Amino acid sequence: MRGQVVKEIPVKKGDRFLNFPIKRSNELQKARIKRGDKVLDEFTLKLADSDPDFWTFFDVSSYQGKTITVEIDNEQAESDYLDQVYADKSFPGEDSLYDEKYRQQIHFSSRRGWNNDPNGLIYYKGQYHMFYQHNPYGWDWGNMHWGHAISNDLIHWKELPDALYSPDHDHMAFSGSAAWDTLNTGGFRKNGVYPLIVAYTRTGSGEHLALSYDDGRSFEEYNENPVIKHQGRDPQLFWYEPGKHWVMVVYDESHTRQIGMGQRARNFQNAIYTSPDLKHWTYRSAVPGFFECPELFEIPVKGTQEKKWVMYDGDGTYVVGEFDGKKFRVEQPLRQYDYGGNFYASQLFDNMPDGRHIQMGWFRGLVTEDMPFNQCMTFPTRLTLHRTSDGYRLCPTPIREIKQLFEAGQVVENQVIKPDKGFEAQVKNDRLYVVAEFEQGDAYQFGLNINGHTLTYDHLNGKFNGTHYVVPNDKPVKIEVIVDKMSMEVFVNDGELYYVFPFNSVKADKKVEVFAKGDPKYKAILKKLEVHPLKSIWQ
Repeated sequence: MRGQVVKEIPVKKGDRFLNFPIKRSNELQKARIKRGDKVLDEFTLKLADSDPDFWTFFDVSSYQGKTITVEIDNEQAESDYLDQVYADKSFPGEDSLYDEKYRQQIHFSSRRGWNNDPNGLIYYKGQYHMFYQHNPYGWDWGNMHWGHAISNDLIHWKELPDALYSPDHDHMAFSGSAAWDTLNTGGFRKNGVYPLIVAYTRTGSGEHLALSYDDGRSFEEYNENPVIKHQGRDPQLFWYEPGKHWVMVVYDESHTRQIGMGQRARNFQNAIYTSPDLKHWTYRSAVPGFFECPELFEIPVKGTQEKKWVMYDGDGTYVVGEFDGKKFRVEQPLRQYDYGGNFYASQLFDNMPDGRHIQMGWFRGLVTEDMPFNQCMTFPTRLTLHRTSDGYRLCPTPIREIKQLFEAGQVVENQVIKPDKGFEAQVKNDRLYVVAEFEQGDAYQFGLNINGHTLTYDHLNGKFNGTHYVVPNDKPVKIEVIVDKMSMEVFVNDGELYYVFPFNSVKADKKVEVFAKGDPKYKAILKKLEVHPLKSIWQ
């Protein structure tokens, strides 16, 4: 074939990785990996001809003792262009894996390449599974595969080989969700195994089902895909018990109705489909005003016997209302969720064994230019719904399992904080858990300085870091913070305000200070300050 460079590579016993050198400044080229005439994967990459920025890989564990072929479509490439591509038992850089300078230590990131949306979060057969949008061949977005990681505790993750992808680069595996059909409504049970079922968007085709009979390690396509064909993506799949049917909520672009929300116009809608068997789907209704990555779930109102349904989209903006299995009725209009601007495409874990609503999202925009990986996930949070003076509020807080990561820290209580009399903790680190509880007193402003970033409650004007937020004078102010090497997540008053944003703690002046501002005679009361260094999730 004209313009193609081909290399046959024997995979020896013990070889696990087919290694590719990557140069980020080079042009993208189309490549494929084949076994005989069968295409195993087709993708684009910025192959290095010398001095790679980093190495990435394709898992060849199942091809030991066989020969595979790598093809590169490039009319200018010389015959030795693939000389650096090789199979081995390790990959270059594996000896420093998870210990790279800017690798997040509290947040999941993939070993190599780009990651974005979490997909198919589910507790299945005793383990938590996290699939996610993954480009295993480059630092930038592209080549959308479903990466796969498993955990026993929602904290420590083990990354497995990519689980779901198309060997045709023109049909990538976009976002979706997972379910476990223990009633066998779809008739997919085989050899006593109820498969792990995922619904996902296959580009250029529609909404697909794929089935895994080996605990998510590999998937096979349902032979009558697509089950829904429409203009949209990102299916969320769940069983609606009162109606004894399945529900699929998908982002739909076939309408352009706009709903104003402050300065922001929101286009398109979330469409709702139902099915008795996962195979045959009927359109039921739509909710306008949403963009990408829908989620719909029922949740108790904290401290009451009441339950409500919540629908949100990519950035977590949500409505509260009622759902009858076919139609969602909005009772409280769109409300902002994240105030940091870097939270996106979250999902809840399906089939949670303890009934908690556990959420993970994509920590988008966290850029580490000189690393062999890009982006990460948010720390898992537990969602609760509170009824406040201004309506229902969806509140995230760090999951209780974070305590597994605590190292010996410092706890102080009942400190008077004045503009001329602050407090500095003894604990210093680039990854921390910090929680401070204040009585407001009469200081104009008070808060925390963590590694050079200030978090301020403006008592005088009713604002937190510029966001309108009024806490009654007789109520405390609680600021809870997770600090990682390249990020902060902030939870104010148990998640009434939630901030996700990048922050370089590696280069920061490391300190935790409590401060007050305003008239020197005024004060705030620090009821309690707790500061813990955090162990790495990779240990």
